[in-house]
Amino acid sequence: MVDSSSAERDLSEWRHFLGRLGEDARATSVYKMKLSGPAPHKLSLYPQSLRYGDPAIGEDILAGVWHIGQSELKLAPNASPWSVPNPSRHFADRLHRFEWMRHLMAVGPKGHRRARELLTDWVADFGKWNGFVWRLPVTTERVWNWLVAGPILLENHGADSEVMNSLMRQMRHLQHSTGEYPEPIAVLKSLFTQLAMAFAADEGERRIASLEAQLEFTLNDQILADGGHISRNPEMVLNVLLDLQTIDDLYLRTGRPTLTFVAKMMPRIAGMLKFLRLSDGGLPIMNGSSEGNREDIKNALYPYSDTRAFSFATKTGIHKLEAEGTRMTLDAGHAPPGEFGTGAHAGCLALELEDQGERIITNCGSHVDVPPVWSGATRRTSGHSTLAVTGFDASQFVPVRSMGLQAPVGPTGVSAKRMEEKDTIWIDSQHSGWKDTHGLVYRRRLYMDGDGRRLTGEDTLFRPLSAGLTEDTEAIPYDIRFHMHPSVTLRPEEPDGHHIRIILPSGAAWVFKTKHERKSIERTVYLARGKVEKSWQLVLSGDADPNGDASNPANIVQWAFVKVV
Repeated sequence: MVDSSSAERDLSEWRHFLGRLGEDARATSVYKMKLSGPAPHKLSLYPQSLRYGDPAIGEDILAGVWHIGQSELKLAPNASPWSVPNPSRHFADRLHRFEWMRHLMAVGPKGHRRARELLTDWVADFGKWNGFVWRLPVTTERVWNWLVAGPILLENHGADSEVMNSLMRQMRHLQHSTGEYPEPIAVLKSLFTQLAMAFAADEGERRIASLEAQLEFTLNDQILADGGHISRNPEMVLNVLLDLQTIDDLYLRTGRPTLTFVAKMMPRIAGMLKFLRLSDGGLPIMNGSSEGNREDIKNALYPYSDTRAFSFATKTGIHKLEAEGTRMTLDAGHAPPGEFGTGAHAGCLALELEDQGERIITNCGSHVDVPPVWSGATRRTSGHSTLAVTGFDASQFVPVRSMGLQAPVGPTGVSAKRMEEKDTIWIDSQHSGWKDTHGLVYRRRLYMDGDGRRLTGEDTLFRPLSAGLTEDTEAIPYDIRFHMHPSVTLRPEEPDGHHIRIILPSGAAWVFKTKHERKSIERTVYLARGKVEKSWQLVLSGDADPNGDASNPANIVQWAFVKVV
């Protein structure tokens, strides 16, 4: 039982971190009448699932155990999760999207039976209208997941069934409300869902053509020239590619040619996903992305095994250095436009490091299953492996009024140059995130040896010559953070403790070296695997001279990660 103070805190956090997107959908009696109408006697074509279903999760659900993020709901094996209070609004939000359906599908016949029971229970309680669970993003994903499971979930429901009537009411809701919805990523998913339904319900060529035009316009607005998504979230690249492949399969199965814009866009997006994929098969942790589902990534890239690789995503602003199984990824891009940035992070010039597929340095990250209070906290610059002036983010968070949320703006002056000389690869990058507030520009220089066994870095805060000297000579505190992946172990090197050994699960070891005096090992968190995990971070602290340049020891910190085993 949730006490009143917990419920009030949950509601307050929900409103704060979800803004307008968390508000209940509103419907007048006239609007609800518009949702009524005939249902087809039978759906003729279902989209095929390309996303991985985990039978172990499905077995837990059969046993009455529901896990979402850190929360757990335990029920009698045949009880419905709709019949009891959920641990939080966030838990309920995830539950009503039916993303768990694919895990039940993966179990086999007993999972299929349970899925049909849960669907019937949901329709009885929420099938006609409920403001909370009929919000557009939730409805969109729910209908998509129903359709994907359609051959098992919907096949025996006729036009007069409550299930089919609810499905069509939800589809009409999407048709009427998508055009004015303020969140463009949800709009894109709604168009995918509506197009899949147009095929399933034989809605006709005019309807399909209209949706094709809307989809082309929306994709051109969201997909960058290098194949990245305008949100700069790596997981969005994966999601869009999977949805495009699902829609394209419907065209192939009905004897239609692939849409021209889809044929051009899919290889481009696949090239970006291939660029982003780390050696462990997952995704880099930036701008709301999790590690991603490795099976989904593999499936999405399977048709594009010969797609060319590249070292710099020009529009997305991501660099990488690679040598002999060592890979460093650098986020050198500015914040996305406000309407696409409500999940974006202030992590400019943050780096990630991996060795032979084992993650070493990462960022705190995010995950759709983690409560928004955590994901909101890790958006700050201090949640990333980069320098942060104490109390100030590299980007300024400003309101996006249409959504009642905040998005980062900037930083200005972002640049990154990649150079190769003999057996050394290096990147010289900088941004002006603290130029207006403190008069300082941040510069990060990174070098990787040709054998991949050493990453050397130099972080500098300097005052541009054009700014002249300032009379405010008070020192400016800053921290350089290296967030470690939860799988690694840290151990100070004996006897002096100046160096720190980083031990990977395989037994490989790296040593962190620096002559900088103010260093510490502190606790941090990692969200990118769908729960809040404790981890460690290396922190180098300093006080910058507001008139300093790259020759001032107070303003420059040099460090290195060296592989020793």
